[in-house]
Amino acid sequence: MFSGQGSQYVNMGRQLYEIEPTFRQHVDHCSQILKPHLGVDIRNIVYPTPQQSEQATRQLQQTAITQSALFVIEYALAQLWMSWGVRPVAIIGHSIGEYVAATIAGVFSTEDALAIVAARGKLMQQLPTGSMLAIGLGEQQVQPLLDNNLSLAAINSPSSCVVSGTTDAISQLQKKLASQNIESRVLHTSHAFHSHLMQPMLGEFVQLLRNVQLNPPQIPLISNLTGTWINPEEATNPEYWGQHLRQTVRFSAGISHLLQQHQGIFLEIGPGRTLSTLTTQHLNGNPKQKQLVLTSLRHPQQQQSDVAWLLQTLGRLWLCGVDIDWSEFSHHQQ
Repeated sequence: MFSGQGSQYVNMGRQLYEIEPTFRQHVDHCSQILKPHLGVDIRNIVYPTPQQSEQATRQLQQTAITQSALFVIEYALAQLWMSWGVRPVAIIGHSIGEYVAATIAGVFSTEDALAIVAARGKLMQQLPTGSMLAIGLGEQQVQPLLDNNLSLAAINSPSSCVVSGTTDAISQLQKKLASQNIESRVLHTSHAFHSHLMQPMLGEFVQLLRNVQLNPPQIPLISNLTGTWINPEEATNPEYWGQHLRQTVRFSAGISHLLQQHQGIFLEIGPGRTLSTLTTQHLNGNPKQKQLVLTSLRHPQQQQSDVAWLLQTLGRLWLCGVDIDWSEFSHHQQ
């Protein structure tokens, strides 16, 4: 499960970068490819010096940087897991996470994916700013709250949705919900993703994708757009990726579909535990389900070492019968 925007933080996976050669190699490779597209070395933002930490935190909140940074870290993490023998039988991403999932599945080459993600972030950055509001209500209860200035950006679980729109409209909605004692919180985003405010960039973005080789996925991939398996026609259609950034993220439907079909392990690839928490919400109240939900990187508020965290997860995967490639795991050790 590949995390979406909002989960990023400065120094995510820094200790892995210092200690795990495979992880570092992929971060370095992606950063070199991104340099001409972004005009900066993304490593200086993700792993800043203590003096530049504050500035890096601000930069990492800019959409043009955020999406590329998340892609790099998630892609490198996935490559590290796969080198250790932890290979996916199915994959799902959340919004920008679907690009990493699609790259791992072979839809995009790494170079093309990085160029597209950088362009996507840049085009979004140029749009008028907006806001996003997470609401503790299900889709049925949220629909009547929407108007021309508000869009349903994501259905994350049966009781949590995200609404996207102009900052004024979001502010009014938040006041209205507060007066009814309904929980909501504004998300740390600069723009109203997955809303009508994305419309102006669609033409240019789809045009960029027409110049890219798109391949049918080699690993079963769940689509945010439909909430079910993506078919080869969708994955290879530039229009699909345009609609993917404009329409609702149907993560709840997608994860429900996976939980019905897979008894196995759900591993979050990315910083923090957002998708793991949402997945666990879908499991609650169903004692028959036998899924284990694990994370790869700590949440920014957790002070544990990145390496200890990852090894803890590796140990749990092994205990559950995952066949770890131990020779590859110890390949770089003395």
